[in-house]
Amino acid sequence: MTGHTITITGASGKLGRAVCEELATRVPPSLVTLGTRSPESLQAYSVAGYRVMQVNFDEPQTVEEAFRGAEAMLLICGHGSNEARIRQHTDAIDSAKRCSTGRIYYTSFTNPTKGSLFPFAKVHEASEAHARASGLRHTFLRNNHYAENLEDALLRARSSGELSLPGARGKVAYIVRQDVAAATVGALALDKPEPSYEVSGPEALDLFDVAELASEAWGRKIIARDMPADEYGRLLTARGLAPFVVEGQVGIRLACGAGEYSEITRDAEQLAGRALRTMLQYLLTFSEGTRLTQSPGASLQRHTTP
Repeated sequence: MTGHTITITGASGKLGRAVCEELATRVPPSLVTLGTRSPESLQAYSVAGYRVMQVNFDEPQTVEEAFRGAEAMLLICGHGSNEARIRQHTDAIDSAKRCSTGRIYYTSFTNPTKGSLFPFAKVHEASEAHARASGLRHTFLRNNHYAENLEDALLRARSSGELSLPGARGKVAYIVRQDVAAATVGALALDKPEPSYEVSGPEALDLFDVAELASEAWGRKIIARDMPADEYGRLLTARGLAPFVVEGQVGIRLACGAGEYSEITRDAEQLAGRALRTMLQYLLTFSEGTRLTQSPGASLQRHTTP
């Protein structure tokens, strides 16, 4: 990797931390600024030589200070309603334009169009459009569905033997988060990256395929069921999730069923410079222990924007 300066927003989140892990082997910490709402959560990175800064999308001046002079700015999609995130991303891109001549990298999502059944696709469409209009150099990393987005359903399947979600018959090119991080760092390393990359996993699977692989990985029979969307909505609502989160989670599963995420590309593999993990490999390492301390629905709220 060349010696250019890099700023990462959302650095204390799961993707942000995974990107930091990948960067650690390729660039000196002194060239990396980590932006987060909670700098105390990244104290270990600060000790290791990273520049850790308070960055709050609702306070654009903090974004501008973190972006100032950076040659590569990784804008990891935030959380919240469509309206809130479009405003946050618009402000962040405007901040980048005011204080840097570098390139902005935005973690978008597969099929970022208003026509998508996934309601949050509108966020990505609007954010990409604003980045294009800004005049900044830009690269969009259109990440497919994380394999980790299946965690809650897999936990239910481990106890019940049934893997059930809406859109079960739709093929999805699931990708493991660490592979997304590796691909992201690969893009950051390029002198002349493309305007966009379709970051998919190595195989397209429906939920019945995943159930077969889970049976193999766990040594017990797992069946799949195409859960009605209204049933899924009630399940999420009962967990206390906000209405916009419920809408997003139901919508993304309907988009899965419609085949919106079935395309397989080699972009992630080529950017990462290594083979990507398969669903079977993910399932073999899937552990309930990593999730037992989380509150109900916590991962669902985080994963509404992969």
